[in-house]
Amino acid sequence: MGRPSERRGDVAELASKHEQNRAEKREKLLVAAVEAFIEAGFDNTTVSDVVHRAGMTPSTFYNYYRDKDALRDELVATAAGRMVRALAEIRGAAEGVENYFRTSLRRLFNAVVADPTTSTLLRRNVSHLRSLLDDKALKPVFAAIRGDMESFAARGLMNPIDVDYAGAVLRASSVEIAVVLLSRPDANAEEAVEFFTRVLSAAFSFR
Repeated sequence: MGRPSERRGDVAELASKHEQNRAEKREKLLVAAVEAFIEAGFDNTTVSDVVHRAGMTPSTFYNYYRDKDALRDELVATAAGRMVRALAEIRGAAEGVENYFRTSLRRLFNAVVADPTTSTLLRRNVSHLRSLLDDKALKPVFAAIRGDMESFAARGLMNPIDVDYAGAVLRASSVEIAVVLLSRPDANAEEAVEFFTRVLSAAFSFR
């Protein structure tokens, strides 16, 4: 038998390999799900479709997700996490309120139309876009934007506003503009950014 330190090292290595294996299987399921959602749409995709693409069994799938809704929730939560981190980065570098909103919208709309996988996935499942407004995974994103607007108004960088109304306008309008972009074969994200920034500037009186 090896020394206690060696045994601890073996156990740690086995645990690390186990976690790596789980992470790899989870990633394969997510990739397979995106491919299936693009090809058939979320509503028409079954758990069997996903596991077949991933080269796994249904029992393996249920070790990670309770159903395909839980898998979709993870995809949304991952995207929301990226958005929250992007907002923090933009907040730290923005030169004024208008620049903050323009840069944030540019990140959002470019993500919608510039990445082929994302744009194809969203186009195939555009009917689900509006339902994301109430998705719990996106609440931290909306909370971050609300907090930024409150901060801008408190510092006199824009007119005092009702942040509930303003947040509703931002959420709903962002989704509707994204839907329009996805409907256009020649979608121009920058035009959408400039249009929406002008609308927000007029509504919120950036200074």
